[in-house]
Amino acid sequence: MLKIYGAPHSRAFRVIWLANEIGIPYEHVPLSFSGPNAQCKEPWYVALNPNGRVPTIDDDGFVMWESAGINLYLADKYRSPLYPSTSSGRGRMLQWTFFVANDVEPALITLFRHRVFFPPEQRSEIVASQAEETLRAKLAILEQRLAETPFFGGDQWDMADFMVASVLYVLTRLKLDLAAYPKLDAWLTTSINRPAAQIARKLRET
Repeated sequence: MLKIYGAPHSRAFRVIWLANEIGIPYEHVPLSFSGPNAQCKEPWYVALNPNGRVPTIDDDGFVMWESAGINLYLADKYRSPLYPSTSSGRGRMLQWTFFVANDVEPALITLFRHRVFFPPEQRSEIVASQAEETLRAKLAILEQRLAETPFFGGDQWDMADFMVASVLYVLTRLKLDLAAYPKLDAWLTTSINRPAAQIARKLRET
């Protein structure tokens, strides 16, 4: 059986969501990932993931880490209908996967840390404002895409959409004004209200 290691309010959320989206039976092994006694730094776990981060999976003996790679692997292996069947579809999926990981997420996480996560004395509004400016430029690119097609996958919600939505979920905790991106806002609301996402959200938000 698939084992998913990681606290549900970490990036393990993305893997839990996909497992439920595909219908893969799994065992969830929660692990703390911050603080001086973080379980993800224990020797037994570092033997699985030398980065000492979450998530990690053990898929019947095949161990893998890095959430984006894990989800692409699972969707392919378990023949999810979300996984594109054409080369162009897979190319589009990879394009948006790398874009959201490299261009969107760093600014999103920086903004989240300095507006929500860090205690007030550790926050910098200068850093937050710079991150927000960068983030909004990237959100405009996503908005433009949705002005051209209803989904990042084209005519249907597929792994390209999943990969973007699983990162942009953090926006729900930021309470960022998305009035300038109405199509993206509507698309994200629909995406994170999918039944499988709701299951993962309940774990994350408890």
